[in-house]
Amino acid sequence: MRLIATMLGMFILAQILGVFVGSMIIKDLTANPYVSGLVVTTDANDLGNAAFFIGYILFGAVFMIILIRYFKSLGIIFQLMEFVLISTSSSIVFYAFLRLFLSYAESTIIAIIIALAFSGSRLFFPQMKNAAAIFATAGVGTIFGISMGILPLLIFLILLSVYDFLSVFATKHMVEMAEFIVKKDMAFTVTARAPPTKPGEKEQRIDLGTGDMIAPIMMEVSALTFSPMASLCVFIGAVVSMGLFLTLVFRKKMVLPALPPIVLGMIVGLLAGFLLGLY
Repeated sequence: MRLIATMLGMFILAQILGVFVGSMIIKDLTANPYVSGLVVTTDANDLGNAAFFIGYILFGAVFMIILIRYFKSLGIIFQLMEFVLISTSSSIVFYAFLRLFLSYAESTIIAIIIALAFSGSRLFFPQMKNAAAIFATAGVGTIFGISMGILPLLIFLILLSVYDFLSVFATKHMVEMAEFIVKKDMAFTVTARAPPTKPGEKEQRIDLGTGDMIAPIMMEVSALTFSPMASLCVFIGAVVSMGLFLTLVFRKKMVLPALPPIVLGMIVGLLAGFLLGLY
């Protein structure tokens, strides 16, 4: 149960951080060119965005598999990839905190400097992996969340859940990627560890992909523009479904796709809030 509690705690922390960052970014969306440049769509409510982002995910998966199969001996490639991801996404998080006290320009410049130092430190301090992954998910989730409206985002997440299921049980390339990432201890997963309880036992661990934490942050941030209560309902649905999922995985000792139950939980939470008249 300690592993489950630790992982669920990191999941909740990532969600809270993502919602905070999202709320700050939404406030500055039209006033700061740096922030407005984070939006990657021209019309957030265009249903075509779902297809666009699915294509983006598929391209990224193919690119990652090629790197793993043919360039895995070149560790510098993966270190550079991790550095770029952490620095760019965490800069958004640092910006959100700095905006509590500083102006647009000051927050932007200082956030970039801190993010570069933070990402660089990860190269020398492997124990920063979980912190780096959580900051990255909050930043990436915010970008996706402000770029898509509720409806196209729901369609995207449903399609992404189908892809997640197929990539684990049909093509199995997600399992291949996960095994490589865990072996290299990259900040594309968060890891909960527990020491052995009996002599001769191995260390217990659970790994959760950052994509499984980004998905609910996307929906929570997007829902903020509709209603804060809607965001809260999505959050509750995601946390409950994640808790049930982690319990099942820990007991069955098997690899399962996390997105389908998480997305189902978010949809149930969103619908429950609507039926209760909360928004």
